Amino acid sequence: MRSMTVVIITLLQLSWASAQDWAPVPVADLKGWTVLSGEWAVEKGALVGRAPNEMAWIMLDGEYADFEVEFDFETPTPSNGGLQFRSHWLPKLPLAEGADPLSAPRQMYGYQANVETRERGATGRLVDENGRGPLAQASAEASKTVKQKTSNHMRVVARGDTIEVYLNEVLANQTKDEAYIKGRLALQIMPNVEGQPTAEVFYRNIRLKDLGRTGEWRSLFDGTSFDGWKPYGSEAWSIEDGVIVGRSGPKKSEGYLATEEQFKDFRVRGTFKMLGEGNFGLFYHSTIKLDEKDYPVISGVQGEVEPNYPSATGWVYESYKRGWLVKPDPNTVGALALRPGEWNELEIRSQGNHITTWVNGVRTLDFTDAEPQLFEGSFALQLHTGGVDGIQWKDLYVLK
Repeated sequence: MRSMTVVIITLLQLSWASAQDWAPVPVADLKGWTVLSGEWAVEKGALVGRAPNEMAWIMLDGEYADFEVEFDFETPTPSNGGLQFRSHWLPKLPLAEGADPLSAPRQMYGYQANVETRERGATGRLVDENGRGPLAQASAEASKTVKQKTSNHMRVVARGDTIEVYLNEVLANQTKDEAYIKGRLALQIMPNVEGQPTAEVFYRNIRLKDLGRTGEWRSLFDGTSFDGWKPYGSEAWSIEDGVIVGRSGPKKSEGYLATEEQFKDFRVRGTFKMLGEGNFGLFYHSTIKLDEKDYPVISGVQGEVEPNYPSATGWVYESYKRGWLVKPDPNTVGALALRPGEWNELEIRSQGNHITTWVNGVRTLDFTDAEPQLFEGSFALQLHTGGVDGIQWKDLYVLK
């Protein structure tokens, strides 16, 4: 009897602990949300969006990579809405010639789980918003559970490259995709055609479970010392408030801070902030030697980091060999993912001859190298010649 009691108590404790991971998303007012367009209000405990003549968007504060989110929705009039996730509010492509991208009109990029009651079977569809379009349709079993004009329940789970959409707890679709691995959560309403009632959706009981990042990530930097790292060149590397800071030294030359550990296949990520003009990078598969003048010469592949906007950050460059493996394209979402003057995240995965990069969770490069030249080496933070203003790095991790 005692054994059975212990088991029951343990199961109850596990259930309670799991429930505590869910956090309600406040909708008592619009605090914590940013209205991007359309009309949004709180009515009878629901977040209500209306789109009389333009797309309506409201975006939740914070960024999320892996998560579960659930909510109830109701469409008093046939309407199109949905949950946008791992998403980004960026300049609309293509950019007009000569336009300033920082002041250009913006639109949403990322995934959307559709709420669409104007079309039978469309609720639960997974879409790449302003990209590839529909990625997966809702299953017939899930579609049968959707009730018109009354409350329904949606749950979205995103872990690594796997996305699941549930309708009233029935699986609508499961998709593997990694065009976006991190971003914002938002709600959307699309206007109806002229002559139809104003499109509106009521969103209630929104709850979120932040799962962080899937996998066992190991820190490359302990926050207090350069243990496991080695500098090359005369440039200045320091640790300030738990952050690695690289600045040009008296020669204003090239400099590196490299890991002593070597890596072959890997997934690495780091957060950086450029302090002004310059050129920087996160190298991999690198080997560094000093020439007769103590100038560091690197053999490696560079994940580019540079402050221009649109930016070549995230494209890869093979130093002293083939140069750009793929030429940067300023008219892509990846080129607009950099946040000038702010903290940004660069992630690189190398598996055999397959290279993938993400900037702030937006896939920038997905490339299979037909003739790879380098296969193993250190990670190295770079200060390129002329990187006068410097750069900060933190949150450097490698996937075990």
